[in-house]
Amino acid sequence: MKHIVLCIIFLCLAVLGSCGDRRPATGLPCVVVSIEPLRFFTQSIAGDRMDVVSLVPEGISPEMYEPTPQQMMMLSDAKAFFKVGQLGFETTWLPKVSENVPDLPIVDTSEGLSSLDMRSSVFDPHTWTSPRLATSICQTICDALCAIDTAGTAYYRLRLDSLTRRIANVETQIHQLLKDQPYRTFVIAHPALTEFAADFGLKQLSIEKDGKEPGVQWMKTLVTQCRQDSVKTILVQPEFNPAMACTLARETGAAIVTVNPLSYDWENEMLHIAQAIKNGK
Repeated sequence: MKHIVLCIIFLCLAVLGSCGDRRPATGLPCVVVSIEPLRFFTQSIAGDRMDVVSLVPEGISPEMYEPTPQQMMMLSDAKAFFKVGQLGFETTWLPKVSENVPDLPIVDTSEGLSSLDMRSSVFDPHTWTSPRLATSICQTICDALCAIDTAGTAYYRLRLDSLTRRIANVETQIHQLLKDQPYRTFVIAHPALTEFAADFGLKQLSIEKDGKEPGVQWMKTLVTQCRQDSVKTILVQPEFNPAMACTLARETGAAIVTVNPLSYDWENEMLHIAQAIKNGK
């Protein structure tokens, strides 16, 4: 019986150890972020002075994500947690973190972004998809890192300057790509590009309606709108069912393109999204 109990214990530990991301054993201070784009921004600023780990794996929706027990343990050793602001799992899960790890600093990277900063009329928590808002997000991240590690302030500020120039370069390239684009409406499975569209004078139509699968009437409305606006591109994200997008594509002749706003490779992904809207591929 004793051997059986020990086997069960070791099996449970093995399963627990296989869950979630493992933190690199570098001995560096660790900060945790909610999603991969924030890891890109934070790692670009933190350089080799911090380990940066994201909770939500790429390709998984952050709307309903449930962090693993191992990730909860990792947070107890983290110097800070960087959140987007109001993503689904952040609003439902972070109160539990505050209860279990009350001393963990939680940094809202969208804090200070007012309605004046956002060009869209509808609030969209996917703030990082706007190059203009991404610059403000990175400033917030840098300020937090400087507060955590004051000895690295000059280092972080220098890397922030470099990252800001890269973001500005992406913004310029997208403006160049889309400046003569006659068709400025696109469809997306989940409305994640509201601020991106506002930045570049585009119109976003979402297949998802109020966070739910579309009904028959909404699909009819979309078909009509797509035809009126000569929509050429339907964007689908890996974590969402493409069935409705396929139906819409058959009805309108628009091309389906897979995009990933949750990608770590923020620069290339933003350019890919712009290219897809321009060319439908």
